Amino acid sequence: MSQFQEGSRTRTQETKYVLMYIQDGIFQCFFKAMDVMDINVAKVTVENRLEFFAKESYPCLFDITQVKETTKEARDFMANEGNDLVLASAMVVNSPMLKMMANFYIMVNKPKNPTRLFTDRESALEWLKQFKSNI
Repeated sequence: MSQFQEGSRTRTQETKYVLMYIQDGIFQCFFKAMDVMDINVAKVTVENRLEFFAKESYPCLFDITQVKETTKEARDFMANEGNDLVLASAMVVNSPMLKMMANFYIMVNKPKNPTRLFTDRESALEWLKQFKSNI
């Protein structure tokens, strides 16, 4: 992850499942390699994110390229309770299976905030800029 500019990050936190930070007003969350994201992982990750947010809302990039599979229960949780304090979600994926699952997630679960799927981080960040708070 050497491509990130350390100087523009405001906070960084690493947990058992993710590396997360806020950079230029956008929250970025990189899931670590895992075979299956289940409801327990989803709940812990959201709990950690909410603590990290400290009651502020952010546009969010979620890089799930290292997650091989997500259970339906975890997807449902992420689409609803998991979207608290999320202004918009950009999900970054890299495999055909994840793309299919993520598109299906967006179509079926109808997240409560704007959500789009991307195959590259730069396009996702560009899309998220429109949702940044004017401070």
